[in-house]
Amino acid sequence: MSVKSTNMFRSMKLRIIPVVTMVLAWASCEAPQPKDVNPNGSSELAILMREMFDDGERIKAQVQRGEEPTGLRDFAAIHAAIPTDSTVKTLVFTAFAESYLESVRQLEADDSTSVYRFNRMVDQCMNCHSEFCPGPKKRIRKLYIE
Repeated sequence: MSVKSTNMFRSMKLRIIPVVTMVLAWASCEAPQPKDVNPNGSSELAILMREMFDDGERIKAQVQRGEEPTGLRDFAAIHAAIPTDSTVKTLVFTAFAESYLESVRQLEADDSTSVYRFNRMVDQCMNCHSEFCPGPKKRIRKLYIE
């Protein structure tokens, strides 16, 4: 190998090493985790209830457009979901959860009074959150159809 080739090889190596180092450093970094919206952390029950709210917003839009509510999810997992505070899972909580599930079944079964039935479903959320974890009530209240 000539001296010129050797110098060119060294020069290339000196340029490639920093680039490879930067790529490896970038690849080893983890993506930043989104900040949890729940100050107490996200329990299974908290995540499930956020999904219930999202479902409620979607169904509200259907009802407001005069459409039959479709695609209501079965949230029976509410009975098994682990709460942030384990003392929440009482007989009273179970009764509220069952009342909510029944209101969803009624909303699915009776589209002729869907605004009324939809608001009854929201009432069940508000009733439970009046007893347990009142923080989300302000957000839940936005689901009502006037």
